[in-house]
Amino acid sequence: MRPEATVVLVVVTALVLIGVLAVYSVSAVKKDDAGIFQRHLTWLCLGLVCMLTAMHVDYHRFQGRLFVGALVVGTMLLLLYVLFFGQEIRGARRWIQVGFFQFQPSELAKIAAMVFLAVKLVENQGDIKSFARGFTPPFGIAISFAALIVLQPDLGIPVIIVAMAFVMMLVAGTRLRYLAASTIPVLAAVSFLIVAYPYRWKRIIAFLDPWKDPEGAGYHLIQSLAAFARGGLWGIGPGGGTQKLQYLPDAHTDFIFAVWAEETGLIGTLLAGSLFAILLLMAVRIAMCARDLFGSLLATGIVSLICLQALLNMAVTTGWLPTKGLPLPFISYGGTATLVFFTLIGILLNIGLQAEEPQSVHALAY
Repeated sequence: MRPEATVVLVVVTALVLIGVLAVYSVSAVKKDDAGIFQRHLTWLCLGLVCMLTAMHVDYHRFQGRLFVGALVVGTMLLLLYVLFFGQEIRGARRWIQVGFFQFQPSELAKIAAMVFLAVKLVENQGDIKSFARGFTPPFGIAISFAALIVLQPDLGIPVIIVAMAFVMMLVAGTRLRYLAASTIPVLAAVSFLIVAYPYRWKRIIAFLDPWKDPEGAGYHLIQSLAAFARGGLWGIGPGGGTQKLQYLPDAHTDFIFAVWAEETGLIGTLLAGSLFAILLLMAVRIAMCARDLFGSLLATGIVSLICLQALLNMAVTTGWLPTKGLPLPFISYGGTATLVFFTLIGILLNIGLQAEEPQSVHALAY
């Protein structure tokens, strides 16, 4: 194993510990759902199993046509199923209820889209500069997954999947002018989806001036910013936060970063941000040292999914982006998302186990 993989393991462990502390702090005062912390530990244990399993499975097996076909078709069917029969929560159908277990197919779509993109980009490497084979197929793959998730409705994960696809295509050698031109229809589609749904437009208005509707659309952002303000430089101490006392909605999921900021201050937020930055750097190193282009593209997709979602979550909680429900990887309480993130890290570690010296690697030269 290259040293970068070891650092990744240490960084993920540190992020998980931050999450354990933050979720425990919220669960200690969340009287209406006292089992949050116990369930969080259960998901972490299941995630660890997923990570260890993925870590010891040769990532080259993901190139098999049978595996890719089963993964893509299965995920697509689940995305279609959830549209008609999924459990509706807050006006969205994103979950499949199986006993006490809630499963979110859109999270699995991240892995399916990433693997399918990596396989297709490697297969079309000889024509990667052409529009017909180097750009259109991978772009179509990303849009297909994104479109099914948008119908749930959900805009956050589709944006992450399309952004991941752009990064992977760029690394694979797709012409930059094709990617730049495609951002125009993508941004137009996102703008339409925002305007077409009144609640999304209200979030934009609240983002620009949350005090126009402090008890409505602006409430989440105001309470989140209050948590950061109260935290100051050093924070008010572990467990001492007050915003989690029914003031800050979704304190254990989408706004866990605000809870951490209030209790550990600027120092704690910089620590969390630095850990994600280190994870990004180490994953890039693993991508550069991967044995082949397929491994390099998988590593690129993995770090794009994790770090982009972390960046979006932090930007939302600090008021740099409109409110959007996305968990903070490895820190937020989660179910399917936790399993997916741990699986992605397991694949990344497996690539690191087989990595070579950078000078002998040609993956990023395409």
